[in-house]
Amino acid sequence: MLLRRLTEHVKTQNWTAIALDFLIVVLGVLLAFQISAWTESRRAEVVRSAAIERLLAESEKSVQYLRNSVARFEDSNAKRADLLNRLSQDDWQDAKTDQMIQGIVTMGRMPPVAPPRSAYDEIIASGLFAEIGDAKSRESVTAYFASVDYLNGMSEYMQTMSDWHSYWRSDSISEVFSPDEVFQTKTILDVDALREDEEFQAILVRGHRVQLALTDWWQDALSDAETMCLELARYSNRRCTVLQAPK
Repeated sequence: MLLRRLTEHVKTQNWTAIALDFLIVVLGVLLAFQISAWTESRRAEVVRSAAIERLLAESEKSVQYLRNSVARFEDSNAKRADLLNRLSQDDWQDAKTDQMIQGIVTMGRMPPVAPPRSAYDEIIASGLFAEIGDAKSRESVTAYFASVDYLNGMSEYMQTMSDWHSYWRSDSISEVFSPDEVFQTKTILDVDALREDEEFQAILVRGHRVQLALTDWWQDALSDAETMCLELARYSNRRCTVLQAPK
C-alpha cells in the first residue's frame, strides 16, 4: 500500500508527500533495527545473568569442598604433631593408637584439587568471561583458579620429589587382614619399635613439614574461593550462602 501511494505521489509530483512517505520508511527501518538491537541486548543480558548465577552457585560448592579438605588436612596434621610430641618427650600417657596411626598413614598424601568447575569452563569456552561481572569480580575468579592450578602443580611436583610410603618404611607399622574393617585391612602400630626407629622418626618430621606446607596452599585456595564467592554475590546483589547469613 505504501509503495502504491508513493508511486501516485511521484506521478502527481507531490514532493511533500513523497518526502513524508520516505521519512516513514526510514523511521520504520530504524525502529526495526532498534527493536532488534534491544531484543539482542536483552537476550545477552539474560545469558550473562544466568552465567553469573551458575558461577556463584559453583563457587559456593567450591568453598564447601575446600573447607572439608582443609579440615581433613588439619585433623591429620594435629594427630601427627601429637605423635611427634610424644616421641620427642617419650610421653605415652593417654596416647590413642588409632589417632597416631592416622597421623602416620596420611603423611605423603597429596590428592589433586578437584573442586567443581563446569560452569567456569563453559563460560571460558563460550568466550563470555570478559562480558560477565565487573573487573573486580572477574579478578577474583581469575585469582581463585590460578590458586587451584598452583596447588595442583605443587602437589604433583611434591609427589615426584617424595619417597615417603610411611606404612612400608618402618618395622613398627604393619597391616593385617581384618574382615570387619571398611577395607578389610587393619594397621598395627608397635610403639616400642617406633621409639627405636630414629630413621623413620626423621621421615615423620620431614613429611609433617611438607604436609603443613600443603595445608597452607589448600588454605590459600580456600581463601581465594571465599573472596570469589563474595565478589560474585556482591555484583549480582545476592548472597554467598556459605559465608553470609540471610538479611
